[in-house]
Amino acid sequence: MAQGQWHCSLCSTQFSRAEHLRRHLRSHENKRPYECTLCRRSFTRRDAKTRHEKTCKAIMQSPAPTTHTQAPLFGGGNFAYGNEIEDDFLMSMPYPSDFAALDWLYSTNTPDSIITAERLDFLAHFTSENGMGTFLAPETLEERQKLILNYEHESDSAEHGTSIDSAIPVGSLAQTIEPSMLHITTSEDLDPLTARTYEILHHFHNIITAKTDKSVVKLDWTPEIESAARSFFSPRNITRYLGYFWSLWYPNCPFVHRASFDPQTAPPALLCVMVMIGACLSPHGGDAVTARMWLDVVEELAFSDSSFWEEKDGAVGGGKAVVLDQYVGRKKKRLECVQTAYLVCSLQKREGDGEARARVRRYRHATMVMLARDIGLATASHRNLNMDQPSDTWWQQFAVEEGLIRTITYVFLFDVALTIFHNSPPRMVVSELKMEVACPEACFQADSADECFRLLKEWEATIFWRKRLSITSVLKNICQTELTSSAVDEYSQMGSLNLFTAVQTLHSLTFHLRNSIIFESTLLPLKTGLENWRRIWNQREAEDKYVPDHPDQIWKKVGFISYSPEFWHLARIIVERIEGESQGGGDEEDEGVRNGENGDETKNMATAKAHVRGRERERYDHTDMMDVNGLIMEYRRMSLGAV
Repeated sequence: MAQGQWHCSLCSTQFSRAEHLRRHLRSHENKRPYECTLCRRSFTRRDAKTRHEKTCKAIMQSPAPTTHTQAPLFGGGNFAYGNEIEDDFLMSMPYPSDFAALDWLYSTNTPDSIITAERLDFLAHFTSENGMGTFLAPETLEERQKLILNYEHESDSAEHGTSIDSAIPVGSLAQTIEPSMLHITTSEDLDPLTARTYEILHHFHNIITAKTDKSVVKLDWTPEIESAARSFFSPRNITRYLGYFWSLWYPNCPFVHRASFDPQTAPPALLCVMVMIGACLSPHGGDAVTARMWLDVVEELAFSDSSFWEEKDGAVGGGKAVVLDQYVGRKKKRLECVQTAYLVCSLQKREGDGEARARVRRYRHATMVMLARDIGLATASHRNLNMDQPSDTWWQQFAVEEGLIRTITYVFLFDVALTIFHNSPPRMVVSELKMEVACPEACFQADSADECFRLLKEWEATIFWRKRLSITSVLKNICQTELTSSAVDEYSQMGSLNLFTAVQTLHSLTFHLRNSIIFESTLLPLKTGLENWRRIWNQREAEDKYVPDHPDQIWKKVGFISYSPEFWHLARIIVERIEGESQGGGDEEDEGVRNGENGDETKNMATAKAHVRGRERERYDHTDMMDVNGLIMEYRRMSLGAV
């Protein structure tokens, strides 16, 4: 029978031989006829049992640990749990595996903890759903939303149901927008954010009433629209939605310095987009529906900001302190523009309609990259930070410089995300990532200048600070040669954000390799980088290991980047496919051999033609993420036996 003609009637998996199908069907019946002679674990396949026994034998013969009754497997948990994971992965895997994804699993006595991410559950969900909530696993988002709801209920009970903004007489507020509202004199009985509400209304009024044919805004200014805007951006809602932003979104994008962020002085566009992201993640479903009404208006507000188009910084006069203050002030202003652009693009990309998502990919993203380059990627550095003693001025300078490093890093990560999920050609190249690696989360999360200074002094002793390593430098180091154990220990201190950025740079490089049709490129540096990255990730200690699950603390948790191992697996799958394409000859090779042509030349021509045919079937810059989702599902079905 032809290749792939044996089909499983339950999950549609294809096999080339009948015995492979029969072996696979046992996974659906949950029969386990093969038993390990050492631990009595049962398996559906003989080869799975044989592989298991290699590991089981080593564990059984190893000395018993002194502090634990059972040896940890997969980086944690107990022995039985580890065997259950292993068996789940192997019991229904077709043989032979087309992706050879588990070839290294049994190469050592203690399998790596990264194996737990091999099912790509998070990426499968992320590429099949929309919404800001998809940046976290559904169960994780639900748990955190419940924490917030419980906290709100407790607070409401303690206050006997008193509304936060009950002192604001809604009926006394003006019904029309006037420029003079920007200069409203707030009395003691008004919420200090009332002025921000009217400032936002003023901007919305101007954008909607002055829109042109090229405007993305479709709303018309009416009393109903004005009332809806006033209600959504009320002082109480600003406070509430900002709380949701910090707790539910900020861990996914920690580049705003929370300790110095002030909602009363933040740029209106930045404040608006933070409020809207918080509303989209609100545990109260109606908030997200209302927030989507203002998506296009906030996008227009953000990208019409005059600060976007200001000239580069010029010379300043005055003393050293004045120069530093002006330098930091101007840099912060430009930084907030890029942060606003990033947040708006992220919001529209996940919550906007198809037109908005396409606009972000093709136009807004380009503007964001331009802004980052205009600031200067190499200027994202702490070279000018004096480490003699802390002060409020010193802390402000650190916050701006570290915020810039992180923001430009996230601009690059957004660029790579479009490449991974939409097959869009990168607008940024790895060689231009001259910004320094980000400092530890604890430094950026510090509540005071003294605490920040103390933590930064510890970071000062690492290779990253001493040598001012950039992302490009880190990538070169991990891709050149296999790292020594001491080097792995040293690089494991770089933090989750920098490690996530490193694996994303490998994804960026794979795009160029996949689309190279002239020169044959070696995959060895990529493979070396992937193996070194795996070792470093397994050696690291998570920053949020001791962060409690409390509403006031979950903003310090590691968010989206905690799924870095899944991106590592995805990169490995793509590298294997590139390698398979480069080795495949196809019909042209067979025909050439039959006709007596030169073998090597014919093989090269056939390989090139097969490579081109594969590229011709690909879609570029497409709106949905179904191509990469299909790749993930194919991998899960063929290598892991997942339906």
